[in-house]
Amino acid sequence: MRKEEETIKWVLNDLSDLSEFSEEFRAYCEEMDLDENKIFELELSLEELVVNSFTHGYKEDEEGSVRVEAEDTGPDLRISLQDKAPPFDLFRDAPAPRLGGKDPEPEAAAEPKPEPGSITETEAQQEKQGGLGIHLVKSLNDKVEYYGSQDGNIVVIIKSKT
Repeated sequence: MRKEEETIKWVLNDLSDLSEFSEEFRAYCEEMDLDENKIFELELSLEELVVNSFTHGYKEDEEGSVRVEAEDTGPDLRISLQDKAPPFDLFRDAPAPRLGGKDPEPEAAAEPKPEPGSITETEAQQEKQGGLGIHLVKSLNDKVEYYGSQDGNIVVIIKSKT
């Protein structure tokens, strides 16, 4: 991981860079006198997005990176995250937040239950979970924007400093 002092940019090359990045990002926010709650919300949001990028965006054997830029715009802090993973629109593709468990309403035509331990069963369980992190990112910040293309994803978080 490296930090480019002039433009406040960080590049994370894998998840092992997350801890150092979090410490540097916190110090940056503290220098701007951002209040503790706002720092926590931003740290949680950035961690969720970085972890999602590495664990869901890049294939297991694929090298990837996430570039983070922070810009003080005066009244707001503008943070952008960019990866080169396949497009994943936070607003269109993220599942509705679910903690798992049984469906609230049984389906009219239930599919046969997968065999215990099968890949299909694991996938079915995962479909019943997830989406909570993206929901948190969207609800903890003043504005979240997504821009995607075949070249990757850009997520922009805007957080009021006051």
